[in-house]
Amino acid sequence: MTRRPTQLLLATLVLTVTVGGCSNQNHTEAPPPSGSPPAPPTTQGQFTLPPVSPITPTSANAAPTGIPPAVAPPQVDAAPFNDPLRVTTAWMRQFCQTDFMEPINENLSRAATYATPAATAADITRGDTTQSYQQMQQQKLATRCDQVEASINPEAPATPSMVYVQVSAARTQLADGRPFQRLPLASTRRVVRGGDGRWLVDSAVDAG
Repeated sequence: MTRRPTQLLLATLVLTVTVGGCSNQNHTEAPPPSGSPPAPPTTQGQFTLPPVSPITPTSANAAPTGIPPAVAPPQVDAAPFNDPLRVTTAWMRQFCQTDFMEPINENLSRAATYATPAATAADITRGDTTQSYQQMQQQKLATRCDQVEASINPEAPATPSMVYVQVSAARTQLADGRPFQRLPLASTRRVVRGGDGRWLVDSAVDAG
């Protein structure tokens, strides 16, 4: 018995569908040829984040929900210099913020507005080196700070022209504009009153 062309066409379609369905269910990709290079590692935004230890969320270092705004440059305003706490807070806002697009140790140059020359010189000796600054630029690192607080240490000696101030901030670390870690920053500073009546941040008395 000779099949009609329509019957032959239907039989061919049925066979094609059946074979194709089985092929999809049992398909496995062949392993890459010997000597083929491995797939490149996945990076975020074409850069590799610096290694960071996992953070256990607490009230002090909980993961940031947003990025603090960039701090404004120092202003020629006499108000902060009239009070040791205000001048230390203004100093910390400049000291705490860094950016890979700024010159090396620019945060210390900005903070110098509120500090003694001796304190600024000491901070620069402990600041970024050429090597660490190059790494900062390569990884596009920056920091932003908020929750800046200052208080006079009641247990430290104090005079009308010298007090010890404890200052702290929450520092958000960024890589290429994206936050990846939030850490506390704290320091105790001697704050002195000069002959012109202005309070200035002086030397650190801890490693903060």
